[in-house]
Formats: sequence, C-alpha cells, structure tokens
Amino acid sequence: MRVSACITTRNRTKKLDACLEALWNSKVKPHIVVVSDDSSELETQQANLQIVQKYPGTRYILGPRSGVCGNRNNAVNAIPESETDFVAFVDDDICVQPDFIALAIDRYTQMPLEERKNTILTGTSHTLDGFQLLPAKLTFQGHFFPTDGIPQTVVIHAALFPRHFFSQEQWDENIFFGYEDAELCLRAIKRGYKILYCSELRVKCIAEDSTLEVGISGVGGLSNYELYVEAARLYIGIKRYKDLFPNPLNLLGFILLYFVQMTRYLLQRKAIRAWPEILRRSRIQRLLLPSSV
Repeated sequence: MRVSACITTRNRTKKLDACLEALWNSKVKPHIVVVSDDSSELETQQANLQIVQKYPGTRYILGPRSGVCGNRNNAVNAIPESETDFVAFVDDDICVQPDFIALAIDRYTQMPLEERKNTILTGTSHTLDGFQLLPAKLTFQGHFFPTDGIPQTVVIHAALFPRHFFSQEQWDENIFFGYEDAELCLRAIKRGYKILYCSELRVKCIAEDSTLEVGISGVGGLSNYELYVEAARLYIGIKRYKDLFPNPLNLLGFILLYFVQMTRYLLQRKAIRAWPEILRRSRIQRLLLPSSV
C-alpha cells in the first residue's frame, strides 16, 4: 500500500527542511514526496532545491504561484495515479508524527477493498501553543463546528485521500485561500466518499502564526488573511447551494444572511470599505459559468 506526500511551500526554507526530515524519519517511509515551490525569489527556490536534494525520493517542482489550491494541484498531478494509492497534503510548516503513515496504512488494511477506495482518513493537528484542530461539520453559513458524529471536513494536514479521487476532482483554483479543504470535502461527499476520523493520526504545526502566510496588510482594517477567508466563505456557500447540493431556498437564505451579517461585522470593525475587495476576491462571478462545479 503506497502512501505519498504533496508538500506545498513558499519562502520558508528552514521549515521545509524540518517538514521533510520528519516525513522521512517516519517508521514507514513515504513512497514518493513531491515539493511544489511557490517561492517568490529565485534565491529561495535554489535554497529549497538544495534542501530537497538532501532527501532521496523527493521530487522538486516549481509551483504556479496562483494560490494554495493551484499549488496543491500542481503537486498531486506530479504523482500519477498508477504510482501511488493514497496522498497526503503537507504544508511546509507541518511535521508528521513518526507513526503517522504506519497507523494510516493499518486503518486502511482493516477495511474491505471497496470501502478503502472511498474512504478519506483525517486526524488532528497540534500547534506550538497547544491548540488542537479537529475535523468538523459545516454550519448553514459555512463555519466549522465540532462534531462527535461523521465529519464533513478534514484537518487537511493530517488527512489521506485515495489518489484516484484527484483523477475525478481537483482543488478549486478559484479559491485563493480559506475553507478550500471544506469545499473539496463537500465534493467528495457528493461522490459518495466517507470521511473517517482517526484520533491516532497526529501532526504538529510549527508555524508561529499561520495568518502571516498571506501577509498582514489588507483593506479597511481587515488583514489579507481575513479578506481571503471571508471571500472564500462567500464563494463556497454559493457553490454549495447552487451547484453541489442545489437548493434555491438555501441559496437565497445563505446570500441574505451572509450580506446582512458581513455588513454588520464590517460596520463594527469600521471596515465597510473592505466590502468591494471581499466581493472581488470571492470570484463569485465564475460560478455563473457552465463549468463551475
């Protein structure tokens, strides 16, 4: 049973080294590791390539610089379906536990073959300050909330997908950043995949502050991180009720609630001038195209 890893990186050479070291120190080694590098400077790309060359079995490719979804597609498409059975998406600030791959294989081994082909595993991610990120369900408005039942979302850095799923679907590159894993999971559920929470699968996030990934400057008092997340939530909410699970009443209700609540939130933050930027970044006009699903 072959498990491969897709690592997306951008301008964080030291963390990439720690990420790769943890991955290759696994009790069961990954079959293939691909590093897709979205770094902005040639010097950083060259430094990352030197890091990758320290770890045999790791492939280095340049990223498309179109956002995290484009970079993940770039990585997973570099591993043909014929070359692996399962893939994990590991950002450069994530260190997997030594038994992560072994425990995942053990879980899959316990399943009948047909069930294995349609099951996505997810574990937990722990931060340096002790915060624990768990899989969740989605509220009507697209927020995460914890669940003791069957989750609708994964903890993306602690998840494994059947590789053939990405021959059916790709990460939605209309989403630059934020909730992109929830949107992907909605499409997986629509196709009949099951998400299974496995508490024994653990990774550690070594980033000091993940919100810095997309910068601290923004518009109207909102950071770039906040703008991208709220734009993504609008895009995904419309796509959810328009295309994935069509329901005109839910679609209308979501849009009304989103605009009322967001207007109130922006007024409270004295950031009402951020509204046009949220709409621009949401790319909701692309949902009117025939290929939006």
